[in-house]
Amino acid sequence: MLAPLVLGFALVGAVHQGVPTEIEDGYYNGRSGDVIFMPSDLPDDTVMTLFGDRVTAETPRSISIKEVRDIVSQSFGLTGAREHSFVKDEVFNRPNLNFMLVVHGIGGDTISMHKLHNLMALVGNHPRIDLKDICYPRSPLSLSVTVTTGEMPAVHGIVADTWVDEGEKQTAYTNGNHASVANLADLTTQYFGDESLAISMSSSREEAFAFAPHTITKNSYTAFYDPKAKEFVFDHHASPELTWSFAATLKSIENSDVDQLWNRIKMNGGEVFYDDTLNSFVVKSGSSASSVHFRLNEEAEAAVFAELIYAKTLIKKLGTSTKFTSLMSDNTPDIISLSFRSPVLIGERYGYESKQYKATLNLFDSALPLLIHRLEELAQTSHVGELILMGSPVIIDKEAISGLEKHLSLESDSEFLPSLYVESGIDPAHTCKTLRMNLDAGTSGLKTFCPAEIRGEAGLESLIFASSSTSLGATAGTSSNITSEQLIKFQIVLWISLAAFFTLLAVVVSFGCMEYDRDTLLFSKRRIKEPGRSG
Repeated sequence: MLAPLVLGFALVGAVHQGVPTEIEDGYYNGRSGDVIFMPSDLPDDTVMTLFGDRVTAETPRSISIKEVRDIVSQSFGLTGAREHSFVKDEVFNRPNLNFMLVVHGIGGDTISMHKLHNLMALVGNHPRIDLKDICYPRSPLSLSVTVTTGEMPAVHGIVADTWVDEGEKQTAYTNGNHASVANLADLTTQYFGDESLAISMSSSREEAFAFAPHTITKNSYTAFYDPKAKEFVFDHHASPELTWSFAATLKSIENSDVDQLWNRIKMNGGEVFYDDTLNSFVVKSGSSASSVHFRLNEEAEAAVFAELIYAKTLIKKLGTSTKFTSLMSDNTPDIISLSFRSPVLIGERYGYESKQYKATLNLFDSALPLLIHRLEELAQTSHVGELILMGSPVIIDKEAISGLEKHLSLESDSEFLPSLYVESGIDPAHTCKTLRMNLDAGTSGLKTFCPAEIRGEAGLESLIFASSSTSLGATAGTSSNITSEQLIKFQIVLWISLAAFFTLLAVVVSFGCMEYDRDTLLFSKRRIKEPGRSG
């Protein structure tokens, strides 16, 4: 019995020495890359802003990103790990709607650096909470899955949109590559049934699935942008009331209310309009700003306008359709998730100092306050809402990595950066160490980490933890990718249990050895019955 205890105790101080917590939280054995490049200075400006009439007056300054799911679920009266919620929990007045807007490629520092005054006012005038414990690599998808499941990639398993597993490219949310943990939509639809409305939207298919329930219900709708058809399509089933396409929108754009999205740009002396001769939207952010064209035949550029225009159209349709107004007026909680990936698409395509990225920021600065206002109008009763700015972009010196790969005669796909998968037949540990020695951290600003070293330790941890957890009733489906946090929790439970056991044993032995003639109330009845004693 003592052997596994000693081994387990020794692991607490030895887990992943020298490996940053961010990488440990983001590492999933068999999916994460053979090499991981991490900037020495990561942005730390992920921000959540709360809306609605159910938010308490006092909110914490910061929480872990893993706590977001519990905050929302507890507002609906569901169980959660948080001991105290800062959303009012009143049995007879719980919110009937939760809306969540997640924006990738924009953080708190982005707002101040680029002087996005509308977002600055929006965040400043409502409860703001900094989100901590952001994992690395910072794939937009893995961060979204963490928000909606309350677990890190080391547990939920979604490390990126795509990864390499045993030499084969895998895509998230296809062929069984789903998150291994229930998300917020799962909790809502499973607990409240088919009458609960669950809507998820994004220009990214994977992003839309991240916020959708695993099991499709009759009132769940997952919409994502199809760049070829230039329209939003639905998974499994669609409602005619929610369909949208660029063709239909552009046909009547002069008579539509789409321009409301850009009112704040117009107030600043700028303009946004559609140029049918070039099949592009033209954005002039201010009176002295130069014009930027967003061509609809370019996927990243079209995604910006597709996400913003459809988000507004979707909210309007939900508020005017008899079917959906009826669903939203009942007492069953509903959830609407809008995830915006286009700022990252533009930044990755043209650079985060490009005029396209800056114009995109101004479009979101103008549109997001309106979308939130419309969502609050949509809620017919009590509601809670969150705007999550997922943080400023992480800049990777891809040229430095590419040059080093050529120098070392390596072949890799830059699609997976900052993770690198070594081709089969090459020792990943040796390759990673070679890259670490040859990549100048001072010039590139990158540190090199070797997951092969993590795998070696993780294998030992999994073996010992699995053998111990078997006796504790470990359930099927538990991730074999054990983190130091799980090990520490195991140690706490283990030693508390042992202390309780030995305490109980001491009490039993003490009672068993106690003599009857001792003057104690526990044996008063026995003393009265014994002959020959006075008293």
